[in-house]
Amino acid sequence: MSRPGPGSPRHAARGFRVSRGLILFVYGFAIACTVILAMAFFLELFNANESTPFVEWVLRATERIMQPFRGIFPAVEGETGSVFDASLLFAMFMYWLLALAMHALVGWIDRKIAAQRYEAMQQELARTVPPTVVEQEAVSPTGSEHPSPIA
Repeated sequence: MSRPGPGSPRHAARGFRVSRGLILFVYGFAIACTVILAMAFFLELFNANESTPFVEWVLRATERIMQPFRGIFPAVEGETGSVFDASLLFAMFMYWLLALAMHALVGWIDRKIAAQRYEAMQQELARTVPPTVVEQEAVSPTGSEHPSPIA
């Protein structure tokens, strides 16, 4: 069984599936991070009990996600123990910005690859397809592009 070549429709479809899968993975990651960060933001804002298993899990998951953004903005602690952590909001924004940038990058690469494949197919088609009748009539027997009016 032969493998599809770089210009074949099956090869192009496989490339599209790979890029689509990559985009879905990036968006899935961004959604998961955003949900965890949003839960942590509201749990801290409403001073949730940190000894409950769910809150422990959310805060533990947030530690890893927040690692690059920790300490960018100071957390503001309220009178009742609630915490407004702007770094969590900034991290949510940055993860979505990263997802959109990855989507744009993969889309740009896909368009470049598709344009190169289209160009290669057009060149291959031009080499293999004989000239049409219209193209043959456009060249006169004398070799000029337009036949002379005096015959």
